[in-house]
Amino acid sequence: MKKFSPLLLALLSLIIIELSCAFSQAKISTATHSSAFNPTKKVTSKISLSALSSRESAANKSIELQPVRKVAIIGSGICGLSLAHALCKSKEIEINIFDARTELDERIGSGIQLTGGMAALREISPQLYRNVADACLPLERVVSRCMPWFGNNGEPWKLLELDIQTAIRSSGVEELITEDGEVLAYTILRGTLQRILHEELMTEHDIQVQFGKRLVGLNYSDSDCGINLHFTDGKSLGPYDLVVGCDGIKSIVKDYVNTGKTLSSNDSVGNKGPSSAIYSGIRITFAIQEGDESDRDTVTGAQFSQFFGNGAYALTSMYGAGKGKPPAKGAFLIYGDEDYIGPFPKRKSDTDTKPLGENTDWTQDNRVTKDHAEECMEILQAASIQSDDITKIVDKSDRFFDLGVYFHNPFTLSGWMREFSKPNSGWFSGGRTSKYAVLAGDSAHAMPPFLGQGGNQAIQDAVCLSSKIFQYNSQFQQSTETDNVDLRVLLMEYENRRWLPTASITAKSALLGYLEAGSSFFSNFRDVFFFLMGKLGVAEKVFMDSAKPKL
Repeated sequence: MKKFSPLLLALLSLIIIELSCAFSQAKISTATHSSAFNPTKKVTSKISLSALSSRESAANKSIELQPVRKVAIIGSGICGLSLAHALCKSKEIEINIFDARTELDERIGSGIQLTGGMAALREISPQLYRNVADACLPLERVVSRCMPWFGNNGEPWKLLELDIQTAIRSSGVEELITEDGEVLAYTILRGTLQRILHEELMTEHDIQVQFGKRLVGLNYSDSDCGINLHFTDGKSLGPYDLVVGCDGIKSIVKDYVNTGKTLSSNDSVGNKGPSSAIYSGIRITFAIQEGDESDRDTVTGAQFSQFFGNGAYALTSMYGAGKGKPPAKGAFLIYGDEDYIGPFPKRKSDTDTKPLGENTDWTQDNRVTKDHAEECMEILQAASIQSDDITKIVDKSDRFFDLGVYFHNPFTLSGWMREFSKPNSGWFSGGRTSKYAVLAGDSAHAMPPFLGQGGNQAIQDAVCLSSKIFQYNSQFQQSTETDNVDLRVLLMEYENRRWLPTASITAKSALLGYLEAGSSFFSNFRDVFFFLMGKLGVAEKVFMDSAKPKL
């Protein structure tokens, strides 16, 4: 029964989420998701606190509310940089970005697809969108194959082919097609996207990322009337009106949101992971090949080619590497961890399982040697996966990575935000501060990569969150009674708007991951499943549901 647990668990979660989406979507007010992304637009409606209890209202009256004027962003990945760009639409907000890394390395990491994230970038800045699009490669199709069960002279069976351009054009999703008829479906190296976002922040907005700043603590200061941040270098900075955790799956800010505490400076920072992160039991080893000059003018679009085997599958793809540069190539092997059955460690009697902290890596940019990548070719052969295309890329690559797939449980009771309390004061006894820590991107909803939506959802988070901050500031400026505005209500609207799509994608991605890397019976079931889903149009619907922006 244990072998069925990962699939059943993911399927049950998916059913619950989809039912929740259907029930809750009708209850979301249009104000929640149609607020104009414009910090200067006049907002005449005000948030009433009548829904709060009398004790909450009494506590709220003791707060000296202030507009959000100074924001700390923890993490300079796709989400953190996108949020900084979005907040730059208001000249009244000071933005500080902190990152534990010493620099942004463009050669680190894999490639990603951009769909709804591109629509979100257009909301932030048409010029920023154009610069990113020029560095991308259009995504044209997804093709899935497997080895034949019988006959066919050993030629692979085609299970599914999805024409992305046609699917989007015929979908009626206007947000994914520009006025000029350009389809918003692209591929790009993650490092290249981060470089463009970072350079634009520096050149257009004079904002510098403060590198080498590893957060270890944050607290409310009564004397400063704001949030102070504490780093491993011994320095403390602040005060801030709002702290946004964009620091990934091992988020220190999420640690605070979940528990009200963070790691102390005596803890082994960098080696301890939050309990909210779930190791899926799926691993990915991949190689990135620099662009070939011969492809500069001949390659006009990208194709994702999947090849399914028994207990593993391979993927090859191409990614934009920058304007005027030839596209890069990626070769991926996705397989189950031999010490795990889904997210469950095997019993010690079954295998000499290492402890979770030793067996899996927390860093998602874990470089390995070419020897390790070549060892993985044995997995390809054992899984009966056609390896010619993989071998060609591996032979010409000089960047190899190995990582474990982690995700967050979307059904957390902690939510995505926490209000700071005054020291030695209860929340209902006048201890409210109206200063918050809030999560975005992987910090809020880390998801498996099997639908290619992590980066897209992060950028959409940035747009949605920034619009709520602008809305609060606008309401504050127009209000004559501070009780009429509450940042907490608007942050809850942000979370409610973004939870439904991200939770649904997380469950679908987990289900796909276990299904695609299934062995024995599950590998045969997967082949039939993908074939039928392609013929019935379900695969296209799943792609479009995930790709459609939900701001």
